[in-house]
Amino acid sequence: MKINIIYILTISVFLSMVFFIDSNEFDKLLLDWMNQLIPASLQEPMSFLTKLGSGEVMIILTLVLMGLLYFKREKLYALMLGVIVFGGLFLNLGLKLLFQRERPGEIRYLEVFGQSFELASYSFPSGHTMRTFLLFAFIIYISYLFITKRAIRLISYAIAVFCISVVALSRMILEAHYPSDIIAAISISILWFIICIRVVPGLVRKYSRTQAPS
Repeated sequence: MKINIIYILTISVFLSMVFFIDSNEFDKLLLDWMNQLIPASLQEPMSFLTKLGSGEVMIILTLVLMGLLYFKREKLYALMLGVIVFGGLFLNLGLKLLFQRERPGEIRYLEVFGQSFELASYSFPSGHTMRTFLLFAFIIYISYLFITKRAIRLISYAIAVFCISVVALSRMILEAHYPSDIIAAISISILWFIICIRVVPGLVRKYSRTQAPS
C-alpha cells in the first residue's frame, strides 16, 4: 500500500513538472528565491562539486562498487546496481529526447570521457541529478542492509544525502538546469529505483529456477 502511494506521488510530481516546461514562471520564482539566499561566492566551489555528478565519475564509481559487490559474492546487488544506474542513464536520455527542453544557457552537447557527440544535451530532467541520486540511493540501501554499526551507517547516509543535495543544488546555481528539471529528476529517480529493487530480485530468482537442472 505504501509503495503504491509512492508510485502515485512520484508520477504526479513528475507530470506536474512537465507542465512547467513551456512556462518558466515556476522556475523563475524558485530561482529568484535561491539567488536571494545563496551568495555568489558559491559559484566557484559549485563548479567543482557539480563534477561529482558527471557521467564519467558516476560510471567509474558504479563499476568500482559493482566490482566490490561481485568480489564479496553479492552478485544480485552488483546486478541490481548496474540495472539501476545504467538503466537510469538510458531512461534519462529517453526523457530528454522526448521533451527536448532547451537549457537555461547555451546549447550543450553530450560529452563522455572527453568525447563530444553531435547530440544536444537537453535540460529535462537533469542527468547529473538522476545519476547522483540513483547511485547514492543505492549506497543508502546497501548501507541499511549490510552495515551493522549504527554510527557508521548514519555517516554513510549523511554522505550520500550530502552528495545528492550538493549536485542537485549546483545544477541550479550554475544555471545549467531549471528547478523543475531537478524536481523531475528526483521524482522519476525515486520511481525507477523502487521499481528496480522490487523487480530485479524476482526476475533473477525466476531465471535461476528456469536454469536449475530438473
